Amino acid sequence: MGLAVLGVIALAANGAQPDGFKLNDLGLAAASRGDYAEADRLYGEAMTVWKSLGPQYEAHLATTQGNVAEMLCMQGKRREGAKLFEESLASHRQTLGSTHLRTLTIMNLLGGTYLMLGNDQRAAALFNEALPVERELYPNDLQLARTLAGLGLLSQRAKKPEEALTMSEEALNIVLKTGGEDGLDAALAYGNVGEAHRWLGHTERALPLLRKARSIYERILGPTHPRVASVLSQEGLVYMQDRKFSLAEKAMVQSLELLAKSCPDCTFEQSVGESNLGLLRLRQGKYADADRLLTHVLSIEEQYLTQPNPEMARTLMALAQIREKQRRYEDAARLHKRADLIAEYR
Repeated sequence: MGLAVLGVIALAANGAQPDGFKLNDLGLAAASRGDYAEADRLYGEAMTVWKSLGPQYEAHLATTQGNVAEMLCMQGKRREGAKLFEESLASHRQTLGSTHLRTLTIMNLLGGTYLMLGNDQRAAALFNEALPVERELYPNDLQLARTLAGLGLLSQRAKKPEEALTMSEEALNIVLKTGGEDGLDAALAYGNVGEAHRWLGHTERALPLLRKARSIYERILGPTHPRVASVLSQEGLVYMQDRKFSLAEKAMVQSLELLAKSCPDCTFEQSVGESNLGLLRLRQGKYADADRLLTHVLSIEEQYLTQPNPEMARTLMALAQIREKQRRYEDAARLHKRADLIAEYR
């Protein structure tokens, strides 16, 4: 889900504080412009400052840890990011409490990271913990919208598009009331509502929402950013549902080209993009290309996902369908069995 990095909370006055704040802010600026090596150096120096100030500055340290975790995720290094987010969350719980808004922010960032890693159970636990607290204490805050966005995606993966649409629309309404219609949260919300409509077959409603999301991402993040690439691939799925295969191919191929240039380590985005293109090749009857793409997707999922999830099951089912078209019936039966085992496990 890739949400905004955090700033540092001021807790007390100390002569060394300005150095920690300055280093953290400079790290944020470096990360936002893609200078991750410089951001890593600055964050490291900031954490050294916070550690030198003693236990009363653990909340500052935890927030900078959260910034480092987000930076790692921005580079596609989500396993490392999740580990650091877990450390940051534990410190936030201890220093600020589980209902503090900053703690909930880390929960949402970590939940979004686990969604990318395929650990839906851990993501759901985090979002479901955050939701009642946010509804009671922060009903008009963006964190509630981010939690709803995460739960909406989980509903989509569980093949509950109506539920996903309800959550996504509520999230969008919160964003429009609190953050405006031209920020990154708005882009995420528009994209989620559009994706829910796509799942429901409302392609005429999905495409304008996805295009709006992409235009915001392009304006704020630049035309080659991984989020732009991801939305392009979603647009390709809409075209595919409408049987506009040439437009679908153009969008999906462009998406993968952008990812190769802007974030070669963005494994999740790459696997989704290749999966979408593989499904298009299947629809086009290009079974060899479809097999190559989806076999590669499966290898990524087997290596990258923390546990089997519905995405892997769908990849297996699509590959089974291809093998049946190729009259490789034993392979198809084996793949079907693996997909069924994942469904039973969940």
